[in-house]
Amino acid sequence: MSLFKRMSPVKMLRVPILILFLLLIVVSSWKSPSATPALGMALIVISLSIAFYSVFRKHRMAYLEGKLTRAAFVRNTYLDVFGILLAVALAGWLGRYVAGVVVMPIRNDLIRLLAGAVIGLLVGAGVGTLVCRLWGRFIKLSPETL
Repeated sequence: MSLFKRMSPVKMLRVPILILFLLLIVVSSWKSPSATPALGMALIVISLSIAFYSVFRKHRMAYLEGKLTRAAFVRNTYLDVFGILLAVALAGWLGRYVAGVVVMPIRNDLIRLLAGAVIGLLVGAGVGTLVCRLWGRFIKLSPETL
């Protein structure tokens, strides 16, 4: 029980909330196709909000511990948020482009859908890893690197 006392409410509920939204999007695509884009946007907004909250909390803890100055706190927080937005935009754009090129010759709709989703996810994960490695060079938590 002590594990749940230490976890914040956002941390405890973020995975179940995201899974429920994902299931809601899948079900709504059959029951009410017109509601699916709005639910998809809500999923993206909630996911980005959780990510921004985690970034802010991480840098705030470093600031409160004295590892960062106020200017470094603001700079690192803005750089992390911009990095997340860059990674999401680049992964979406590149994933959609590569998946479209790869699945174009496939005739079977189900295989085309599955292949497009898998390829899009792989490209998105690759872009995320690349941005994380490159972006990590800009953000330092130690005061001597400022």
